[in-house]
Amino acid sequence: MAEHQEGLLQVQGLCVKYGRRKILHGISLNPIAPGRVTALLGPNGSGKSTFLRAIAGLTASNGQVILGGKDLASLSLGERAKLAAYLPQTLPPTVHLQVIEAIMVARRAGEAVSAERALQESADVLEELGIGSLALRYMDELSGGQRQLVGLAQALVRRPALLLLDEPLSALDLHYQFAVMDVVRRETQKRGMVTLLVVHDLNIALQRADDVVYMREGASLAQGGVMDVTTPEVLANVYGVRTRLEVCPRGLPHVLVDGIVEQRLQA
Repeated sequence: MAEHQEGLLQVQGLCVKYGRRKILHGISLNPIAPGRVTALLGPNGSGKSTFLRAIAGLTASNGQVILGGKDLASLSLGERAKLAAYLPQTLPPTVHLQVIEAIMVARRAGEAVSAERALQESADVLEELGIGSLALRYMDELSGGQRQLVGLAQALVRRPALLLLDEPLSALDLHYQFAVMDVVRRETQKRGMVTLLVVHDLNIALQRADDVVYMREGASLAQGGVMDVTTPEVLANVYGVRTRLEVCPRGLPHVLVDGIVEQRLQA
């Protein structure tokens, strides 16, 4: 590991079992560089959420997760949480706190910063996400989509080295889906984070992520740059569909589905 790069994420042989059932089958990834957004793609039940939880240290696992040369398994959960911010698909119950207060609490968790600094940074991240108008609203008055955006603000304000987002777009309308992906990509580059996120909309992932990892049945089938590994053959293997990959005049990729394949290709 002597040649590790600061902030580089390395995953080797990650396994997760629930009882006798094996969920992740020894997943190893090529090193993921900071400043890049990696989308985890695959059908339901392929292990994407479990993979994120294992990296966050929230699910018992075997294997190695190394961030910037630090073996995350050797850290306490509190130390790990300072490096990695995890936003779950299902958010915890809301409390009767104003949005700005909830984000300030997240900012000051694990790091002693002044109230003035926490307030300014919390207001800044709300503006970056385009939800500054929610600052004085109460958390238990928000819609599901608004809560999801505030959850993302709480993750970003912590300034993590590793950002783990499980379906951050699921409750958002089309405008905010693209807006959030643009913010995540911009903040990932600006802060030099490693960002992994689970999304179901293949075209949003291909147009807004830098890299992709295709998963199926607890294994990684392909990893790399969006345009390097997204092929009709890979999509047939992962999703069981016949597709065409086209590029619009702006240079953005778009997947068109022509139908299903009767039998998936062999991995």
